[in-house]
Amino acid sequence: TVRVQLEPEDAFGEYDADLVRLESRNRYGEGLANGMEVEDAFGGDEPRTYIVTDLADDKVVLDGNHPLAGIALRFTCKVLSARKATEEEIDRGAAAADGGG
Repeated sequence: TVRVQLEPEDAFGEYDADLVRLESRNRYGEGLANGMEVEDAFGGDEPRTYIVTDLADDKVVLDGNHPLAGIALRFTCKVLSARKATEEEIDRGAAAADGGG
């Protein structure tokens, strides 16, 4: 068993408040809802995926951060079984996806 903790800078990055935008709701048309993803370049920036986090009368709040940004991740992993690698896996440098050779 091994326990691993990844700090935000080693996982999905620190939360960046500059990636939160308040935009005009009519920019995105009808049917906009919390949790939806929209892609926008905002006047020449590199396109980025934003998540709709809040809707008001004529405004929408968009968050360009990954949902896990700013969060430390903790994993506990346990090896349940092991087997010798096949010659093909050794040549490839990776196990077969189905666990076989």
